[in-house]
Amino acid sequence: MSKYVKELMMGQLREDFGDARSVLILDMKGLDAQSEFQFRRDLRKKSIRVRTLKNNLAGKVLGDLGLGGLDKFLSGPSVAVWGGDGVAELAKEISQQLKKLKKPEIKGGVVDGTVVSADSVESLTKLPSREALIARVVNLAISPAQRVVSLANAPASQIASQLQTIAEGAGVES
Repeated sequence: MSKYVKELMMGQLREDFGDARSVLILDMKGLDAQSEFQFRRDLRKKSIRVRTLKNNLAGKVLGDLGLGGLDKFLSGPSVAVWGGDGVAELAKEISQQLKKLKKPEIKGGVVDGTVVSADSVESLTKLPSREALIARVVNLAISPAQRVVSLANAPASQIASQLQTIAEGAGVES
């Protein structure tokens, strides 16, 4: 392959990966064409990108993009997947697809600049989604304010309750 063609391929890889911070590397060996088409189509629906890699070129490009350390996973047939709503959703979707297909396997990947093994990717599937984590943070941020308001309103509500009891009791006696 000529140097010009390699440069074109590397430029395309740089463009494809763009600002991706999390990439998983898969081994798609043993998957027939129809199953691979279904796999790619299902991932495309979730905005997850799939790209078959030329290992040497991919190692150089990923290293330049700050996703280095993947060289140990770039041997044999390699496919990169990235995108989706977040790394937890990416890992969950890939894990579900691989369980359904049974043939491909996760080699490893990079999550926000940290190299992870296949076992670590499986542990990512147990994380809650990005939206669930945001909801938890918002709930934690709001709960102190809710407590202050409820404590501030508590004496007033107790006084109002006691006054109402007195008024009801006074009405019965007269």
